[in-house]
Amino acid sequence: MRFLASTGSLFARPLDWAFGVIAEAGYDGAELMVTQDPATQDAEQVQAAVRSEGIRPEVVHGPFLLLTRRVFGTDPVDKARRSLELAGAIGANLMIVHPPYRWQRGFHRWLLDEADDEAAVHGARVGVENLYPVAVGNRPVRFHRYTTAEHLSPFHHVVLDTSHFGVAEVDINAAYRELREQTAHLHVSDHRGGPRDSHAPLGHGRLPLASFLASIGEDERRGLGAVGRGETAITLELDCRRYLDDRSALVGYLRQERFKAEALLAGAPAEDVLGRPDVVAKAPYAEDDADQPTVAPDGT
Repeated sequence: MRFLASTGSLFARPLDWAFGVIAEAGYDGAELMVTQDPATQDAEQVQAAVRSEGIRPEVVHGPFLLLTRRVFGTDPVDKARRSLELAGAIGANLMIVHPPYRWQRGFHRWLLDEADDEAAVHGARVGVENLYPVAVGNRPVRFHRYTTAEHLSPFHHVVLDTSHFGVAEVDINAAYRELREQTAHLHVSDHRGGPRDSHAPLGHGRLPLASFLASIGEDERRGLGAVGRGETAITLELDCRRYLDDRSALVGYLRQERFKAEALLAGAPAEDVLGRPDVVAKAPYAEDDADQPTVAPDGT
């Protein structure tokens, strides 16, 4: 299983700096988030950063965030096509899209009918990621079409985001079992509970990440599903804002979270790795809890 880190977690920092941090933290590759930074949009600049830092983006995440709504234009199909072109140019085998809003029928039809064929031209796949309802007043409103495993079932390649499922109150183990054959990629982080998308450190929320990752590791060893066929990688998609001004602490934090995920993938007990049971009744930490790295950048 290959572990990636997202450049999106290192926003507002130069791309070569982000690649350097990811490489120093010992990851196998990067997930490139296309943002307003021209360096993330241009294949030649991406390749220059690859040569400089020695790490390659294996996945491209298209500009489907609210903050990137005008990057590559405003039409979602055009965004996806330009992101696929970028993925093909830099040798990434997967391009991730956020699901359409419920009124984006053309994008929905494109994903169902045309996306796979167009992606194949670029030697890539289109991975459709789960999103979550948004709290409006005191109730959740589902603006995006795909928030549950059932919604994702029509697609050949899906991206399961554990924190997003946490917001949607979806059982991550049940979702993985239902979509085992289609799971092209995983975004792994914890969720503290409530309507906010935490992307919290592993063990600083309430998701059963130990059993989730243990199941994935077992499938890899037994050759089951997309994981067993070697078609799936894991991005640790973490909120890194606390560490962006301290490179050493940032590298230590990313390295520490990778160590946790690798141990859980191998079947280590939750209590040994996360310091809590795999199933908790409520989020054990406040939203602003400090998670100071316990592993130095050199691994000691």
